[in-house]
Order: sequence, then C-alpha cells, then structure tokens
Amino acid sequence: MFANIVGCDYAVALNSCTAALHAILLTLGIGPGDEVVVPSNTFVATANAALYVGAKPVFADSDPATFNIRPSEIESKISEKTKAIIVVHVGGNPCDMKDIKEIAKDYKLPLIEDSAHAHGARYGGEHCGTMGLAGAFSFYPTKVVTTAEGGIVTTDDETLADKIRIIRNHGRAAFGPSEIVELGFNFRLSEIHSAIGLSQLKHMRSFVEARNHIAALYKASLSRIEWIRPQLVRNGNLSSYYAYIVMLTSEAPVSRDQFVKILKDRGVETSVLYHPVHLQPLYTKLWGRNLGVTLPVAEEIGRQSFALPIYNGMERSDVEYVAEAVKICAEGKNG
Repeated sequence: MFANIVGCDYAVALNSCTAALHAILLTLGIGPGDEVVVPSNTFVATANAALYVGAKPVFADSDPATFNIRPSEIESKISEKTKAIIVVHVGGNPCDMKDIKEIAKDYKLPLIEDSAHAHGARYGGEHCGTMGLAGAFSFYPTKVVTTAEGGIVTTDDETLADKIRIIRNHGRAAFGPSEIVELGFNFRLSEIHSAIGLSQLKHMRSFVEARNHIAALYKASLSRIEWIRPQLVRNGNLSSYYAYIVMLTSEAPVSRDQFVKILKDRGVETSVLYHPVHLQPLYTKLWGRNLGVTLPVAEEIGRQSFALPIYNGMERSDVEYVAEAVKICAEGKNG
C-alpha cells in the first residue's frame, strides 16, 4: 500500500526508521574503514546507522534557508573511503535533489533518503523516498502517519528489497524454520502496528493538506516579524510539514531559549528538533571536539531554531492563539 502511494516498486516494513537505515547499509555491504556522508542537522539515528555497521559518519553542513544538507557540502566531504550518501528531508521539506542526485551519479555512490519526516512530501512531482537507491520512513507516534512505532524501506531495487526482508527476520530466507542465510536482526513490524498503519495511510493525503494549510496560516501571521525566519520550502516542492520550523536571526532581541521560555509561560509549547550531531558527547568522545570540522550553519540552526505546534487535527483557533502569542512576545509584551 505504501509503495503504491509513493510510487516505488517495493516497500519493506520494519520496526523503526533506524532499523530501515541500518538494514540498507548492511545490504550495501558498508563496514569498517568506510565513510558515509550525512548531515549534522538531523536526529542522531541518521549518523548512528553508519556506526552500527562499523563505518564512520562524515558530517556535512546545512543550507541556511532550507535547513537541509547543502549539495556543495556533500561533494566537499567525499573521499576515496566514501561508500554512500544519506540526505535528510528535515521537517518534511524536500532537499535539493536534482543537484544531490547529480553528485551521487558523478561519484557512483548510492544515495539514501532519510525520509523519516517526509510522508507525502514531493520534490517537484516526485515523492520523497523514491529518488535515490532507497528511502527510509518513520512511523513513530509523532510522525505525519504513524503505526504507533515502526518504519519502512522504499526502493525500486528488487535485490535490495529481498535482502532487507531477510535481514529483518533474523537472516531467514523464508518464514518458519527455514535456513539462516545472513546475519539478521529482529526488525519485524508486528501485525497490530501494521493494522494501525493501513488505517493511517488512507488519510495521508488529507493529513499533508491540513498541515500545509496550518503552515500557510503561520507564514501569513508571522511575516511581519523580520527576525523570525521560517524554513524555506522551494517553489515547486511540497513539504509534509512534520514540523513547522523557524529560526531567530541575529537581529532577534532575545535568544532562542529565552523566546521559547516566554512562549511556554504563555501556554505555548515548542520543541527544539536537533542539536548538531557532530557536537553530541558520544561523537566528541569518539573523534574529539568537532571531529576536526566546522559546520557553522548547522551550529547556528542548533542554537536558534525551534518548532511551533503543528499536528493532525489542529484547529484554526489553535494556530491563531500560537501566532498571537508569538507576536505578543516579539513586541515585548510578556506580562
């Protein structure tokens, strides 16, 4: 059902998007001594997938407007050790896939789309998760479409799909007491979670439409606050708006953390999506502070961005309440 919706030949359900990324890298035979180019502005699972197979994630910086991985940064990070590129459609906003696909083709590298946020999102007319060798989606409870917990791999490559089916089931080539032909894992998605997902998929299009309507209301309401900059969705693309992400510019009178506290005091919860992965304690412990790289845009996004409330079923009055609270805070009327 998911394959039919997004327009790919095969979709293999697993118990998380993390498992999906892990399984894709296993299928490609990536391992110790290899490198995988990933964005730093992402959830840590994107980079961890490389660690799981013994490879090294190499971090690339972001585009300051879209918050996604910058194509020129990808190319600058490619070396003889690079075996794959993973891009992330942050917040459901499609990456600049034309340029990224050309880079992957020029260097003969498999391109993997971390589409954890991007259910129903499109780059031009193409669904996210279908433009590289494989895509990985999340069905975590907060996602646009959920199975309560789960994930899925999308691909047009039959061999890759078949091998992932084996990996997800402890390396068995078939159901039941069949032979173990690969080192596999328990990555299966349960029947109950699958039933929830089948119900949710029927509403995916309407969910995305509703989120785009909410995003348009936010954009119109906040357009006069010059130091609040929403994530840019390029013309011709469709975001799923898993999150409505904004960033405070250097002209903001308060820091991001101060601003979100002011909003919380007014009854508006926000969320900070990510701190740059290359600055996370695990990674600095493994490779030292900054891993020898400077990623100023990702670091600025980590300091100054946050997400306003957006969810399936959000009422117009809720959006107006949030927008009004933001404007009041921006005007300094915090009492």
